[in-house]
Amino acid sequence: MSPTFAQSSEDSTDGSFHDDLLNHLVGKWDVAAIVHNNKFTIGLEAEWVMNHQYLHVHFKSQEIVPWLKVPFEGEFFFGFNKTTRQYTVHEMTVHGDDGPYEGFCYAYQTDNEFKLMKKWVGSDTVTVQRFTWAPVSKSWHIDVRLQADGKEGESLVDMNLVAAKPSAK
Repeated sequence: MSPTFAQSSEDSTDGSFHDDLLNHLVGKWDVAAIVHNNKFTIGLEAEWVMNHQYLHVHFKSQEIVPWLKVPFEGEFFFGFNKTTRQYTVHEMTVHGDDGPYEGFCYAYQTDNEFKLMKKWVGSDTVTVQRFTWAPVSKSWHIDVRLQADGKEGESLVDMNLVAAKPSAK
């Protein structure tokens, strides 16, 4: 399987960004996560923003992360550069600009998976983050691993997303 660098066949004559796989991430999700062997629950919301140019993904842990002393919070903006035909991802987290990796990376789509390759600041270390859609269960799995010498290590972050149930009034 080779990576795909193209938008969906949805009409984009208005210049907006459409992607069938990313469309599945739109909505509210409940996330069960294991981060560095610690369990967390996370709320995640995704929506198309800025004239449908980016998929904005916002997530926040419900618990305080002991080593951060605050809940983890992050935002991703998935975009598509039509000139280079590459997916782009802009990321901001509670780490600020002193975080371990650069706040911009490229993503590659293969079938039901987006693979983000995040380069660490000042080193050859890469974080590989996979967003994988499971059509049968209509759920997502996110897995994060470090890559060294072209080989991926153990999972550092493992998240399972299920659609949030509407709250009862």
